[in-house]
Amino acid sequence: MKLALVHRKFGLDGGTERFMEGLTRGLHERGHSVEIYCADVDPRFRRTRVASFRTLLGKGPSALLRALLLFVSAAILVRRTRYDAVLHLGRTGPHDVYRAGGGCHRTWYELVRARAAGGLRALGLALSLRHRFLLWHERRAVTTSTVVVPSERARRDMIAAYGEAAEGVRVIHNGTDLDRFHPKGRSLFFQDTRTKLGLRPEELVLLFVGSDFWRKGLDSVLRAMTKLSSGHEDLRLLVVGDDRRRDEFAAQAEALGLRGMVTFLPSHDAPEKLYAASDLVVLPTRHDPFANVSLEALACGLPVVTSAVNGAVEVIEDCEAVRVVADPEDADAIAAGIDALLDPARAPELRAAARATAERSGEGRAVAQWESLLADVERARG
Repeated sequence: MKLALVHRKFGLDGGTERFMEGLTRGLHERGHSVEIYCADVDPRFRRTRVASFRTLLGKGPSALLRALLLFVSAAILVRRTRYDAVLHLGRTGPHDVYRAGGGCHRTWYELVRARAAGGLRALGLALSLRHRFLLWHERRAVTTSTVVVPSERARRDMIAAYGEAAEGVRVIHNGTDLDRFHPKGRSLFFQDTRTKLGLRPEELVLLFVGSDFWRKGLDSVLRAMTKLSSGHEDLRLLVVGDDRRRDEFAAQAEALGLRGMVTFLPSHDAPEKLYAASDLVVLPTRHDPFANVSLEALACGLPVVTSAVNGAVEVIEDCEAVRVVADPEDADAIAAGIDALLDPARAPELRAAARATAERSGEGRAVAQWESLLADVERARG
């Protein structure tokens, strides 16, 4: 097939970007021709042989302008060429297939509005042209395109928001790169990474990864750290990701008496090294259709504490190296989950269980499902 994949950026920095890179590579290996439409390409991929690139507009002083430029330039440029199927991985269409990797935007929008009820923030959200555009795009996608979400939870959110129009939404669970994310990384990167981060070998390191700290539940993690058993004196938390409210969370950590225990790092282009240097991943997310971090961590042999709101729970909840808390606000339950999974005596057993669970969700399985769906689109076109 001759395929077009459309997104704002091509690279490895975020969950959608890593998904897109893996899918592009997998489709190329299966003999398909792939063209990427994006506004930004990671320099490491400019000379890749797995795809060719077409440039979209996507730079501007505001998020709304950037979104509109992407949408309009994609609408014009993608349709100049005949493709067997077009896959949009962001709000750049929809045309043929739209992957709502972030789940139902209306669900997220209502959650944020409820949190901001009664303040200027609530008024700003109600009047936001950007959110109006995103909601318009989502409704249009549901009624005109094949929409794919990464979990049954995300599908239920779509149906709750759009009723019968969303009954045709399909689910393809995300997969992970089992070669890149592997327990062998601990022997390869542990010492060097800990040295660079100023971590001692004997410290127990919790890892939090996410670029929207409140949505991913960082405040709940910080509260949980104050409730952990006294047997974890050498405990450290690495917070990896970009958030414009980082200083507020750093102040919260200070106020909770966690000085010296929490380290904030920007987004990292080699997360496998951070997994290798850590002992457990904690992500009590408030809204997440499928947190790729969950699978990546398990593939590296790391136990995971997450929330029932994480759509990835559908493929990992039966793993003994996973603790799922019902309420992402419940700091006591998060602390109990961390305590249970940081037992040194169980570390080898839990690492083996984590890897075995991840191996059920490799990239190859997901690529095969996407290939089948795109072939269905081609056949439907006649």
